[in-house]
Amino acid sequence: MLQTPSTQRFQIVGALTRIRQEWQDAAGCPSLIETEGNMGMLLADLINGLGLGTHEQVQVLGQELFEELKDFLKSPVQN
Repeated sequence: MLQTPSTQRFQIVGALTRIRQEWQDAAGCPSLIETEGNMGMLLADLINGLGLGTHEQVQVLGQELFEELKDFLKSPVQN
């Protein structure tokens, strides 16, 4: 399927909107400006939200952060 620039832009806006909503829900406060966050996780959300492939993810994150995030996301949740 051929995607036009306007279709791609629509998909990007939708992905960024979902990411913002998820961060607002997770933060539990009305202002994301006042919320402290983890840049690594924000980048992970962006690459996943945009549907980037593995090669593109490594390019965006760099090999070291890519490996760290991969290990972090595979680790069990600690309470």
